[in-house]
Amino acid sequence: MPARQLQIPIILVIFLVAIAVVNGLAGLYHWYWTMRWFDMPMHFAGGMWLAGFGVWWQYSRRGVTPQGFFSLLGVCLVYALSIGLLWEAYEAVVSFLTVGHMNAVPDTLGDLLFDILGGTTVAILVFVRSKLKP
Repeated sequence: MPARQLQIPIILVIFLVAIAVVNGLAGLYHWYWTMRWFDMPMHFAGGMWLAGFGVWWQYSRRGVTPQGFFSLLGVCLVYALSIGLLWEAYEAVVSFLTVGHMNAVPDTLGDLLFDILGGTTVAILVFVRSKLKP
């Protein structure tokens, strides 16, 4: 029996490439430092991408339907926050090693909030879409 290929949805690929391009431009043109708010939409988009990947990985690729909104929300938040927390730990270590102190707690909490909002948005969109499908 041939191995089943994992085909990630094109929308996730396009979204990931868009995030990578914008992040690259942000690093090149110092947008994260000149526009202090710029990391908010990036964390939102990252949370959305991770939640979308989580929905695909947990449900769509296996042909399984989420059993309810809260189980769907749980999957979205686990995926969005797992990488979000790792990213914040990475930022803390890098800032400690380069400038001698870690990021401010409000900045870290704000970043995680936008990860959560992105994941929650995907959960709502997927849930509503599943209810509209016949």
